[in-house]
Amino acid sequence: MAIPRAVVAYHPSLGSTRGRPISQEHQSRIDAIASSERVEFVMEPNPEKIMAAAEGAEFFLTKNAPLPEGLLERAKNLRLINVATLYGEKVDLDAAAAAGVAVSFCDRPIVNSVADHSMALLLQMVRNIPAAIKASREGTGRPPSPTRPDGSAYNWAQVQGVRPVKGMRLGILGMGEIAREFAVRAKSFGMEVRYWNRSPLAEWIDRRCGASPTSQDDLFRNSDVIYPCVGLNDQTRHIIGEDAIRAMPSGSYVINIGRGPLVDQEALRAALEDGHLAGAGLDVFDSEPIPTDHPLLGAPGLIPTPHVAGGDDETLVSELESWMGNVLRVIDGKPPENIVNGVEWKTD
Repeated sequence: MAIPRAVVAYHPSLGSTRGRPISQEHQSRIDAIASSERVEFVMEPNPEKIMAAAEGAEFFLTKNAPLPEGLLERAKNLRLINVATLYGEKVDLDAAAAAGVAVSFCDRPIVNSVADHSMALLLQMVRNIPAAIKASREGTGRPPSPTRPDGSAYNWAQVQGVRPVKGMRLGILGMGEIAREFAVRAKSFGMEVRYWNRSPLAEWIDRRCGASPTSQDDLFRNSDVIYPCVGLNDQTRHIIGEDAIRAMPSGSYVINIGRGPLVDQEALRAALEDGHLAGAGLDVFDSEPIPTDHPLLGAPGLIPTPHVAGGDDETLVSELESWMGNVLRVIDGKPPENIVNGVEWKTD
């Protein structure tokens, strides 16, 4: 019996687990999912080779992106398109349904993990958690708050720079999957969420995320927090540079979980040191790992983390399991979950 083929147009977590130390437990889970005895994986960046491989494939795995032109016509054996998204507005569901190909959406653990980490960075900065921890352990030298009759003493160390999150203005550059999940979290904290995107989004996405579109210039001028979530290219390199940072309100914040070069590190360092920015939460840097003696790491208000927002082993393996879940269900004779285009699944 022929081994079924799955063509993978996009899968960063599979590549991210290769060549790095990983526990035996996680490796066993990867081996079980990606076993060549159960499924033939074809991962190929070349679009022409992807299409050639798809002609004999039963499964096509992709992200929230338009389907390759000609896929539905050429892939005669195709049964399932599994899309790693909870949105999928870029996928032509009607065309797939007309071809009798089921489309399913699946959650992405890595998206949730990065959005969670982004919120953690925000709370660390706005609530000034590092200073509060230091003050709890070492004191501040400021006159302590008086102890109340019940034994409590509000902010006894007189920690400064603590703000409420509710009412703050979040500005997002690029409204992709991670940005949308961060927007949902920020909205639940009572933030005003606005974004700039290179192409308009459907109104239902805005409603679901609790966000509204605006211009890039307005975003920088009127946001308390700037969050770049665009891809890195020649146009977006240093999209948060000297001019953009100085256009931001005094005392605002930057969070970067995308790619290091989206932010001009030298301009960021200068703005932190002169107090124009109150803080920056960075999970990514120009060159990784960043040297431990790099001047940026000594800037006041910086919260650095070592590209761990979506890079822990459990998240990466869970991402692979989520993406491959429906493929393995079909191989085991079960129907895929979360078919979104109305195609009735027929088991062999």
